[in-house]
This record gives sequence, C-alpha cells and structure tokens, in this order.
Amino acid sequence: MKGNRWFVLSIVTFFFMMLLCQAAFPSTLTVWMKKGFVEEQNVMFEERVKEFATMKNIDVNVELIAYEDFFPKWTASIESGNLPDLSFFGYQEIGQFYASGIMRDLTPLVAKIEEEYGNIFEKSKKAVTFEDKIYGIPFWGEGTALYYRNDLFQENGISAPPNSWEEFRDYAIKTTDPQKGVFGAGIGYGAGNSDAEWLSRSIIWAFGGAIFGEDGKSVVIHSPETIKAVDFITRLFTEDKVTPPGAVGWNDGGNNTSYISGQSAMVVNTGSIIAAMRKNNPEMLDKTGVIVLPQGVAGRFTAGISNNLGIFKNAPNPELAEELLIFLMDPNWYKEWIVASAPLALPVYESLANEPIWAEPHNKAFMDSIKTFEYLGYRGPYSPAAGEVYNMRIINKMFEDIIVNNVSIEEAIVSFEQEVKQILNK
Repeated sequence: MKGNRWFVLSIVTFFFMMLLCQAAFPSTLTVWMKKGFVEEQNVMFEERVKEFATMKNIDVNVELIAYEDFFPKWTASIESGNLPDLSFFGYQEIGQFYASGIMRDLTPLVAKIEEEYGNIFEKSKKAVTFEDKIYGIPFWGEGTALYYRNDLFQENGISAPPNSWEEFRDYAIKTTDPQKGVFGAGIGYGAGNSDAEWLSRSIIWAFGGAIFGEDGKSVVIHSPETIKAVDFITRLFTEDKVTPPGAVGWNDGGNNTSYISGQSAMVVNTGSIIAAMRKNNPEMLDKTGVIVLPQGVAGRFTAGISNNLGIFKNAPNPELAEELLIFLMDPNWYKEWIVASAPLALPVYESLANEPIWAEPHNKAFMDSIKTFEYLGYRGPYSPAAGEVYNMRIINKMFEDIIVNNVSIEEAIVSFEQEVKQILNK
C-alpha cells in the first residue's frame, strides 16, 4: 500500500513538473511581420526567427501579412484576446494602441539593445516614444524619393530633375503624351492608398501648410498655404491632366506598376521600385534618376516612415519575444537583412548609415531623405490622434471628393477639419 502511494505521488510529481516546463517553455511563439516587396528579405526574416526557435527548442509560427490586412487582424486579435507574441507596427499604429493602453513598455529593452549593439537614430525612437517611454523597437525606416525618366526628360528638353514642386508640375506637363500612353505624374488616390497619404503631407508641408499646430492639439489645416497645396495637387488631375487614367483609384502598387511599365515619367515612392527594376526591368533602371523630394516655399519635407516591432501588453510570451528582438537586432545579421532590399529598407543604427551601399546613385537619395523627415503630427509632436487621422485615410477621401465628386476645395477642407477635430475630442 505504501509503495502504491509512492508510485501515485511520483506520477503526480512527474505531471506537475511537465506542466511547469510547459509554462516556462511555451510550445509556439507567434510572430506577425509585414510582408515585404523583396522576397529575399521575407525568407531571411523567417529563417532568422526559426533559428531562434531552434535555439530555444520551441515551435514558431511566422505570418507574413500585407500592410493593408494588418488592421483588421489586429482588431480581431485584440477583441478575442488571441494576441501574437511579437508584431510589426507602423509608428502610427503604436501611437494609436499606446493611447488604448495595450502596448508593452520597451524602454529597458531599447537601452539594452543600444548598449550591446550601438545607437539607434533619435528620430526613429522619438516616433514611438510617449511620456518618456518607448513602446516599439525601430526595425527599419523608409524614405520616399522622386523617380524620374532621364530619357523622357532629354527628349523634352529638360536638363535637370525638378528642384521645386512648381518645376515638378512644369516637367509633368512637358512629359505627358496621351497618344503614347505616357503621363508626367504617377500620383494616385485610392481609398486605402498609403503612398498618397504620405506624399500629400510632404507637399502640404512644403507649401507651408499643416494639419496640426505646434501644440499638437490645434487643427490648422484651414489655411491659405494648405489651400494652395491642395489646389496644386488637384490641378494635376483636373486641369493639367498629367496623371494616368484611373489613378484616382490606385492602391499602393499603382504607382509602382505605372512607372515600371513606362506609363509614368515621374513618381514618388520608397525604394521598392528600385528593387523591382533590379530584378525585373534593369533597362528601365538604367533610364531612371532618383532625387530627394522637391522643395516648396517652406522648404523640403519628407513624411518619414518608421517601421517597428512591438509587443502587446497582454501578449502570451512577452519575455521570450524580447529575447527574439535582441536576436533580430544583432547587427551581424541585421546589416545583411537591410542590404537585401536596399534602398527600400533604411537601417535604424547610426553606424550603418555610412556603409558604401548608400553612396550608390540609386540609393543615395533615400538615405539623404532622412534629413528632411517630419512625422505625423507636424508642426507639433507625433500623437496617437495624428496616427488615427492617417489610418482613417482622411486625406485620400478629401481628394476623392474634390477630384471625383466635384466638391469644392473649401468645402472639402472644412469637412476634413471637422473630422480631425472629432478625433481630437474623443
């Protein structure tokens, strides 16, 4: 009888220890990553995470997700409580989720990463810092630049790329030839188009306008400068007719396709087009020049894009996710991951900005664009409300109303102003 009790006790102890092990070592780590334009980068990321999983003797589930699909996926996971352990976030989403109180404070982790690996750009950290705490790990930046066709410029007597937005308009008119199916300005405004939201801000800021005041709380879009910028963009579609047919309905891939196919003489985009031409259309790449965005009366501005990895406060395995972040931020691997898609992905480490690859002609403008970066919320600091305004694509809706529905610029801006104020007053 006594032996039976010891046997039962041993079995109970064994299963108790097994439960403890399962609690200490989760069976599966779930990682959500933005699916990149360059497949090599996607593969490298998956392999790196799997290498970590092998080291830790755990399973891993890596999902590569199109940016447009992230928000409904986040929303569903938050509502159900079935959260990933680690997720991609744009800085605008980190701000919005921070405001909801559901992001994990990663300030100590950032300090640990910088101590071990080197300094991260201050502007990158600032974009995900709220009340002196950092809620995301900057993983890569993206600069936008102006692509232009050297051959079409030469054919039309244009000797240099546009230095100002007024020159951009002039050159767009000169290079437009509907009979040949060529249009000077590859700009589009689909409902979910993120490229258009970034570009519109860059132009508005260059004209001296802004959505937010310096306090970050006042709405200042209803100004002569913003009206002039909106009028400038509108005329490209309605008066100059330098945009391709159907461009007003483009998604994020619209201007990529338009430029690579030869339909557009100029577009504004990240380095994704360079990466695509290197692989699929090197002849077009040879005809292409790339410069930092033109300037306006207020200067030269680029709406900065900051891509981050972060952890929800109630994620199942936050400590393990932090270990994975340290593993992913190791410069020995990270440098090669950045180079795989250069100039699309820009490094977040200051020490990597001077690598020879960024001096190459088709890459230089993207790294140089960092100097002109401003973030959502300009003229004030970045705020969760500014992120929500971006995520709701209110600028795209405004231009659709003006260009497609013939709403006056004055009426459209007043409507925009009211929507932003409603967000601020929540």
